[in-house]
Amino acid sequence: MSAPIAALIASIGKPEFPTCLLAAAASGFAHDAAALMVFHPSGPPHVAVDRLKPAERSYLYGDYLSGVYLLSPFYRAAQTLKGPRVARIADIAPQGFAQSEYYRRYFALIGVADMIGVLLPGAGGGVVFMSFSRSTAQSRFTVAEVKRSDAELAVLAAALARHEALAGALSGADPRPQVRPSRALSEKVPGLTAREAQVVNLILEGHSTRAIAGVLAIAVETVRVHRRHVYEKLGVSSQAELFRWFLASRT
Repeated sequence: MSAPIAALIASIGKPEFPTCLLAAAASGFAHDAAALMVFHPSGPPHVAVDRLKPAERSYLYGDYLSGVYLLSPFYRAAQTLKGPRVARIADIAPQGFAQSEYYRRYFALIGVADMIGVLLPGAGGGVVFMSFSRSTAQSRFTVAEVKRSDAELAVLAAALARHEALAGALSGADPRPQVRPSRALSEKVPGLTAREAQVVNLILEGHSTRAIAGVLAIAVETVRVHRRHVYEKLGVSSQAELFRWFLASRT
């Protein structure tokens, strides 16, 4: 048994459990920064452990918790989580993600080259999310590192379940039954049709025009028409302006 796993087991039911859980999840790979948060069924995430660099911390407690978390590929993955999962962001991000405003305003600005995430079902419908990032000076996470982490998922999930049975939901988890949001925006946005709202969601999440066409099973040219209408109705002319509109809509 590794030392991080032994420390995790010893911490079950104690205040230091979240910190030990994060350390145990990271035992299979090197990283520059890490955080543990709880995705609520409804409402913003709760940050339980913060081991981030200053630039990441500033973004986390600013735009991210204000609403940008809704666009995160890991948050999207948490909405349909069926069991413990570990993945690199490249494995779950939509086609076109690297060209999205979310990517430009986060990864490109703060020097994150790659990120790996661990998702564990928690109490009350919440999902425990642990993120580990590497800077642009480091190599990207490998498939082998994901596999090593995957091998320990059962232990991490069992420890979390036991801790929550003894001490209640992990710090910040909301045990009240609530409706899980399915999209970053409601399909009922004033001035937009339901289809146009769907297109806005997919643009903001990082899907390319061709990928949106595939998701909605419509023609690429139809997506372009919807996009043009959305921009006209919202008074924006670029994805950057659409992103700013999204942030304003969350306040």
